[in-house]
Amino acid sequence: MRTLLATFTVFMFASVATASDKIPAPSVLIITGDHTNDWQKTTSALKTILTEAGHRVDVLETPSLELTLEKLSAYDVLLLNYRSTLRGAKVNPASVWTSGNRQALAASVKAGTGLVVAHGASLMLADDATWNAEALKLTASGWQDGRSRHKMHPLTLTVQHDHPITRGLGTLEHGLDKLQQNLQLAEGSKVLVTAFDGREMDEPVVWFNHYGKGRVVQCGLGYNLKAIRSEAYQTLIRRSVQWASEKGFRTIFDGETLAGWEGNNRYWRVENGAIVGGSLARPMPFHDFLCSIEQFEDFELRLEAKVVGQRNSGVCVRSRRQKLQTSQKVVGYEVDMGVFRWGWVYEEGGDRQLLNGNVQNDLQPKIQKVLRQGEFNDLVIRCQGNLLTAWLNGVKFEYQEQDEEIARQMRKGTIGLQLHNGRAQEVSFRNIRIKELPTVR
Repeated sequence: MRTLLATFTVFMFASVATASDKIPAPSVLIITGDHTNDWQKTTSALKTILTEAGHRVDVLETPSLELTLEKLSAYDVLLLNYRSTLRGAKVNPASVWTSGNRQALAASVKAGTGLVVAHGASLMLADDATWNAEALKLTASGWQDGRSRHKMHPLTLTVQHDHPITRGLGTLEHGLDKLQQNLQLAEGSKVLVTAFDGREMDEPVVWFNHYGKGRVVQCGLGYNLKAIRSEAYQTLIRRSVQWASEKGFRTIFDGETLAGWEGNNRYWRVENGAIVGGSLARPMPFHDFLCSIEQFEDFELRLEAKVVGQRNSGVCVRSRRQKLQTSQKVVGYEVDMGVFRWGWVYEEGGDRQLLNGNVQNDLQPKIQKVLRQGEFNDLVIRCQGNLLTAWLNGVKFEYQEQDEEIARQMRKGTIGLQLHNGRAQEVSFRNIRIKELPTVR
């Protein structure tokens, strides 16, 4: 009777997304009010680029009046399109930063707000010698002599490091722009993209760092409005803002080792920055799971996942691991992966199995339209209270648990990566990060 009731509940409370059910867009504040370029036009262009990408964008033009820690902390990411000039100080006196403004920016980023620094904005505070050392860390760089001797010329951009900002881009033709020269990058900065100066060296044009808990990205491209309108620039600035906007998230896989995870090392390993399970050379005799040592209750999990071969895997959440003699059994909710399994919410180790079967006829065409079969896909899983919501490449599906006893049992647990038994397959997971959310009872 319990199983029949639970099954009826599944059909009543599983749902598929509507057109408006997207992952909540990051909130962006563009800080400006002065610059050596035409900051009104470049700010307008930046706002358009980010708004069209789905971000919620506001603009602040009077820092001395508005730039407070309370205001900045309300946003996921800050975009600096500012550089102080004598003319700007006369035309817009409220654009001149105070010591309190500077401290507010530093405190907000240090606490976790993302920061993206546009072309030339690394000099935003260079008129204050006492602040320069901290500004170098905060913005991830500065110019050693405050000048660029490069002229405008066409740029070919070279990706130097695999990263969510650059993944899959290859070489980019950017068009006319002016490179920054004599850059002093903050310690720990990692260069993602370079451009040849046309004479003797490659200059960094996109790089990242961290300041406290905040992610910091510098995009040295975009000297003028024409450069900002290039397709290459727009791609990089959108990706930079998206990556920096993950406020409150932390990585739970270091990209190099299985530290923080437990499983059978016969089947799990790290390759090319990803957790990899199984082999295309041999079948899998039984289910196995690689589980996080840490347990989570209410959270949002983001990762990239791929299945090659048999194509039957999944990500278990709020799961309990039961160690048996011949296999590792996990009980919990599973967001499934595989041929016509992407989009399933499954009860791993339980009796109810497919929990959102009633929406599959409507959901699967949407899933198949965006699915990158055999390649990495973006997966977001949010658990809060009795509601599990997931997005696969932006397509939403969810399941609302109505059985309070089951909800109580599966209220908190590990993250489990599944390697299914059967024919040979290889599953991969990378860029795994999590944000713990307020507990809902």
